[in-house]
Amino acid sequence: MIVVIASFAIMLSYADWDSREKEAQRVAERVTTRTVSEVEYYHRESTQLAQSLVENQARIEGIYKYFSLSTPDYFYWQLERKTSPYISVSLYENIDDLYVRNDFVTGVAIVLQDYKEVYVSTREKRSGEKIPAEDFKPTANSFAIPVSDPVSDKDLGVIYISLSPDVLHGAIDNTRGHIPMAVTVTSPFETEMFHIGEKVSAERENWFVGVTSHGYQVRVAVPKNFVLTGTLTSSAVIIGLSILFIIILYVTLRQTFSNYQKQVVDLVDSIEVIAQGEEGLRIDTSEKDQELLLIAETTNDMLDRLEKNIHDIYQLELSQKDANMRALQAQINPHFMYNTLEFLRMYAVMQSQDELADIIYEFSSLLRNNISDERETTLKQELEFCRKYSYLCMVRYPKSIAYGFKIAPELEEMRIPKFTLQPLVENYFAHGVDHRRTDNVISIKALKGQGFVEILVEDNGRGMPAEKLASLQEKLAQRSFEHEASYSGERQSIGIVNVHERFVLYFGDRYQISVESAEQEGVRYHITIQDE
Repeated sequence: MIVVIASFAIMLSYADWDSREKEAQRVAERVTTRTVSEVEYYHRESTQLAQSLVENQARIEGIYKYFSLSTPDYFYWQLERKTSPYISVSLYENIDDLYVRNDFVTGVAIVLQDYKEVYVSTREKRSGEKIPAEDFKPTANSFAIPVSDPVSDKDLGVIYISLSPDVLHGAIDNTRGHIPMAVTVTSPFETEMFHIGEKVSAERENWFVGVTSHGYQVRVAVPKNFVLTGTLTSSAVIIGLSILFIIILYVTLRQTFSNYQKQVVDLVDSIEVIAQGEEGLRIDTSEKDQELLLIAETTNDMLDRLEKNIHDIYQLELSQKDANMRALQAQINPHFMYNTLEFLRMYAVMQSQDELADIIYEFSSLLRNNISDERETTLKQELEFCRKYSYLCMVRYPKSIAYGFKIAPELEEMRIPKFTLQPLVENYFAHGVDHRRTDNVISIKALKGQGFVEILVEDNGRGMPAEKLASLQEKLAQRSFEHEASYSGERQSIGIVNVHERFVLYFGDRYQISVESAEQEGVRYHITIQDE
């Protein structure tokens, strides 16, 4: 991680240097272009000013008179020659007007061909003076403008227009911004006209060069120490921040992994204790974070489900034993009982007592089913068992009780716990039949729905009071059951709650039951089992 951060800091420093270098080059290019444009502009303006001094014969004559006459004679000649208020022949007036109209001009020099004197004027001394030609040296920051007679096109000489050294400063400063620049302007004669900014080595710096249409060369360079100094400053900040970040990261990771290690050790220790037999122990999740918290919670949930499954299996065993209790009580000598019942049935047949023979046969079949050790049965067999039981009960009251059972063909082989529907039928015949009526009836329907199985057990018997119904509904809403570890003989072995418990243990959350009843309006059990 430290190597990554250090590499990142180096990359940032390089990126900063590269960005500064490219930005400096872009600005230098813009300064070069802008300076070339400014030089072109001032050369064009200077050319127009020089040409304005010789734009007509009167002004040309005034210049020549100035060079050929003495000063008093020149003034006298001006007085005689002045014929128009719009055309000035006075060199003094024309030069003064040039200074007034153009702030960037600092000096004017006129060199005529075949004359041994030169006229030199400055903004401070506008009237100027004549000096020997051999003593004249043009100022460095001046444009040499050749002039000619506009009529004959004869070369008259050269006029030097000197510019203020500050004329380029504004344009360059506005373009370069905060980046230092070295800017030089060189004339076609390779003399340096302007130098703006720092003094830099011509060999060590990378110069951007631009040339005007008249041969003036503009050279721009950014001092290398500017980019290097700026990069070193930003690099120092980046490195400092990186070191600070590394320290913070180290302290944070040290604290994090120390806490993480503590959580892992606690998790492993807890699992080892549980593996040694402490099934009731759970992993402490109060000090666990993120994935370790997820592992701890998942492990605790798994242990809870495992404990519940063990408990459910134990309860299923108890319920199965409870359902077989009466059968176990009848197993003292089952073969003797079957043989005796078969003897009685055959005797009834011999005596032409067919109805009695049928009753004995159904009772014998019912007894065999009760004594059987099977824990599961098919839905068809369970309904057949209910039919036999209902038939035996109906024999006592043949004119007041009826029953009916219906099962969808595709549900006949469906596996369910044994003795789960018969208790509901038995409960009806024990408590629901109203012997004052002749239309007592119970029905069971097993139907296949879309993704579920529906079992309806309905009767029109006495029903149950609201208090008893509410108590029963509360018990049927429970999904977990608590029983004593030792079997209690006083506990009711077969009943509605027993049926509910065994269905829950067998089908789990796929099973649901509801009950509806009112006094003298019968009872309706609605059982649904979702498909797997």
